[in-house]
Amino acid sequence: MKRLVWLITAFCSPLAVCTATKPLQPDTTLVAGGKRIEIKQTGDRMKVRVYELTDEGRETDDEMVFEGHYIDGKSYERRKRSINIPLPSWNKDFDGHWGGFGMGFASFADGDLHFNDIDGVSLRSGKSLEYNLNVLETSIPLSKRGSWAIVTGAGMRWSRYRLDENKYFKEVGGITSLHNAPEGIHYSASKLNITSLTIPLLLEWQGRYSRHDFFVSAGAAGVVKTASSSRVTYRNEAGKKQKEKVDGGMNIRPVTMDFLFQAGCNWLGVYARYSPMELFESGKGPKVHPVSIGLHLHL
Repeated sequence: MKRLVWLITAFCSPLAVCTATKPLQPDTTLVAGGKRIEIKQTGDRMKVRVYELTDEGRETDDEMVFEGHYIDGKSYERRKRSINIPLPSWNKDFDGHWGGFGMGFASFADGDLHFNDIDGVSLRSGKSLEYNLNVLETSIPLSKRGSWAIVTGAGMRWSRYRLDENKYFKEVGGITSLHNAPEGIHYSASKLNITSLTIPLLLEWQGRYSRHDFFVSAGAAGVVKTASSSRVTYRNEAGKKQKEKVDGGMNIRPVTMDFLFQAGCNWLGVYARYSPMELFESGKGPKVHPVSIGLHLHL
């Protein structure tokens, strides 16, 4: 700061001498030593401001490091030293691929990626569906050309697992298992429904060929269960259609994670996910891992 005061004094002294032959202008600007010095006079008040210059030779109020006022023989000073943290300036408009709407086929697998008919659970693969609505998305570029970025956000998932047998899921004695339908009842639909909040952390690559933008991303997604239920549909003795919720909760893990892979072109992509964690808590239900594949419209 002594050097700064010396600079101001060095410039102001000649100006004071010059006033003997030429009046001081109300506003005077000096540039020296990587700093911009503004001297403004209004009536009996003189104001001196010092700014740090940027590499481009411009300055903003946020870069002001000194301000002084002189009036009625008294001086007032205010010093400010800002800390500038440089942020990557490359490709701030990187458009990641998470937000949008997706739909896919849901199923169960074991730890060796064998699908369906796992631990006594058989699903109707063509009617077991999941829906994804991802509403929050943000990207953190990792390269100047915008080829790589970290993508995260948040979304909701609705999974509907439809059983292929005349059975339903129910928790009895702290254990969730499949139970046969009551005698004389045939279920036209028996589903395990799960609603979840999803939060991804993906590494994404983007490339361009001709007029098309291609992308590939992979990573993990945290999954937080918000609701679950076992529901059945059947017709009663009078032939009237009945929908019934037979259980909720059922020892489904409240927090899990998925491995997620995505690829596509422009706004259309495909995805595949697999959970390395079992759907039910250990020892409290069938040993099944959620898995799915589907399409996603990136909006």
